[in-house]
Amino acid sequence: MSPGTLAQNHQHIFCLRIDPAIDGHKNTVVQQESLPLRTDARTNPYGNLYEVRETQITTSVGLDAAPMNNRVFKIQNLDKINPVSQKPVGYKIITPPTQKILADPNNMQAKRALFAQHHFWVTKYKDDELYAGGPYTLQSTIERGGLDDAAARNDDVLQSDIVAWSVFSLTHNPRVEDWPVMYVSQLQT
Repeated sequence: MSPGTLAQNHQHIFCLRIDPAIDGHKNTVVQQESLPLRTDARTNPYGNLYEVRETQITTSVGLDAAPMNNRVFKIQNLDKINPVSQKPVGYKIITPPTQKILADPNNMQAKRALFAQHHFWVTKYKDDELYAGGPYTLQSTIERGGLDDAAARNDDVLQSDIVAWSVFSLTHNPRVEDWPVMYVSQLQT
């Protein structure tokens, strides 16, 4: 670094590929949200009741975090019941609600990273689908063979061999005070 030099603002975008096998390879993603209910003299007289709404994800898709709804995703095996809770066995994934890609949608970086348009993706397992941006992200002008293409197939993902993808970012606006030691940004995953 030389005097007067500063790094440009930029983003670090990460994607975790999760290939689950919850008591076997037949798994389902369930979106769970906690939503308030209106005050009602009979059913919610004090206005403090809320419902937990669960939605099964049935086709490949890109989804977004919604912290205001406490949105989480559960990977479950609907065929295996937990003897204690009497609900399907599974694991909960809390995708960090970070900024999505800031590049203009017509910008080449945004076109190369269509996977960065959503926080969470569900796709059907395919042997050769290992990379969120497709196999040749940096040699392309548009994402090919990535999550956007996988979701566009509208594969049935109900109780099947699925892959879940969690996308999150760090928006890094460097400061002169960061030199010579970068500050620490923490993500809770």
